[in-house]
Amino acid sequence: MMRERQETGKAKKIFTGCFWIGLVLSSWMIYGSVPAAGAEVEKGKKVYEEKRCAMCHAMNGQGGKFGPDLSHVGAKRDRDWLIKFLKDPGGTVPGAKMLPVKASEDEITALADYMLSLK
Repeated sequence: MMRERQETGKAKKIFTGCFWIGLVLSSWMIYGSVPAAGAEVEKGKKVYEEKRCAMCHAMNGQGGKFGPDLSHVGAKRDRDWLIKFLKDPGGTVPGAKMLPVKASEDEITALADYMLSLK
């Protein structure tokens, strides 16, 4: 009887672990990445403001007109594409006028996470 309970407990733990792994993998397949935590999105928003991205880009009718509107960029691109573009705009989109973002790897990742939140 005790052995059956132990085996049932192990089965529940395995099932629960598999459930969460499946949930993360499904998210990755649907969104191209695991959704960013709120802290990373906030950090990315701060990078957006510090790098003065709004001088060229608009969001929700506010900001510059030189670059494309970023209001819904998170619905159009995935995380890997955004990171690649932020590091090398011209190499990602031939003819892009944007300069590479001068920031640390963490800042670029956070900026991409912030942009993914814009849907």
